[in-house]
Amino acid sequence: MDDLWVVLPHLGAGGAQKVGLLAAEHFASQGLRVRVLSLRHSHPIKHALPAGVDVFDLGPDEAALHPWLSDLANRSLLARSRRFSLAQLIKLQRLLLRIAIALCWPLIERQMHPERSTWATRLLQRGMPRLAGFRYARLRQLIVEQRPRRILALLTKTNILCCAAAWDLPLHVVVSERNDPRRQFLEPLWSRLRSVYYRRADVVTANTQGVIDALQVMGSWPRLELLPNPLPAGLARVDQQSPVVRERVVLAVARLVPQKGLDVLLQAFAALPMTCRGGWTLILVGDGPERQALEQQAQQLEIAASVGFAGFRSDPLTFMQKAAIFALPSRFEGMPNALLEAMAAGLPSVVSDASPGPLEMVHDGVHGCVVPREDWRAFSEALEKLMLDEGLRERLGAAARQKLRSLDWEIVEPHWRSVLALPPQAS
Repeated sequence: MDDLWVVLPHLGAGGAQKVGLLAAEHFASQGLRVRVLSLRHSHPIKHALPAGVDVFDLGPDEAALHPWLSDLANRSLLARSRRFSLAQLIKLQRLLLRIAIALCWPLIERQMHPERSTWATRLLQRGMPRLAGFRYARLRQLIVEQRPRRILALLTKTNILCCAAAWDLPLHVVVSERNDPRRQFLEPLWSRLRSVYYRRADVVTANTQGVIDALQVMGSWPRLELLPNPLPAGLARVDQQSPVVRERVVLAVARLVPQKGLDVLLQAFAALPMTCRGGWTLILVGDGPERQALEQQAQQLEIAASVGFAGFRSDPLTFMQKAAIFALPSRFEGMPNALLEAMAAGLPSVVSDASPGPLEMVHDGVHGCVVPREDWRAFSEALEKLMLDEGLRERLGAAARQKLRSLDWEIVEPHWRSVLALPPQAS
């Protein structure tokens, strides 16, 4: 029997993936049997997989729910007609379930509880294979068959699926919210499912106090805990006596998606006076669907020669050790790992005030600069202030490094063990 499953939506780029793999590696190194489960079959893996950890996924996609759907090689008119008809039937079932849930929701919300079997529980549990498809059905099957002692799920929909799949099973379930639910859009059905299925979680966690505050008003949970992101082993103890040669680089490490506000950063960089911008480079480390649009924006702003797109990198610390300023212009956030790692590497940051998470770590004028969300002029002024004052960059960077010492594994491990219901580590 496995001691711990870490369940992720996929093993591609993302802060939740990094945290999940860090936790898996850490506890596996202490002799626990740890498995990492990805909910997407054959999704590209972007992170180095930890030694001693079994990594697996759910297997083939939803076609496995019915042999008619999996017989894609059969191109006969009969086979195609059967596939089309079955697909339409599944869509109709999902629609009728959504309507039934919406009509009955006030009653479901009152009666749904893991400690008692009600018609509401039975309605949702029987409907989940249709509402969530193959991912739920296969996840439920794996949990029933293998019975891990505990599950750590990360990100909202993954959390909901794990709580539903483990609803009536005797195992310890921990869910982790990674973004502020007041800012992050979630489809109404999934928002409703979260409000009832999180009741199954033994511990509901978040990595910032702001998200904890938001969760407190969303429901009554058995246990609600702040669970800080750990730093990679030893990162918070980087030798400060070693000489650091900083280059004139403004660095952003993020997925290239609208949430991260990198279009605002490009506009802010372009607005810098040439007397300030000369000799400086903006490096974007990360990949995503917005890359082409951002490259075109850099061309239109006539700063393409000063902007580098490094793509996804599994070693962002190499960039952080050389850069001079870290930029986080996000439209909403949880607690981004990239910010924590940049602070641990001694970088001052310019961050937006979009979400409470980063503001718990970066105090304006102490660890970096805080500017209003979506305000590229203010972001540009903050960049200029840091670019022109090397002494200020060094002071703010040193304060950032000192603050991050509190997130080393040696400090946060006892709390992680408590949340995961693991016995204290033997001294």
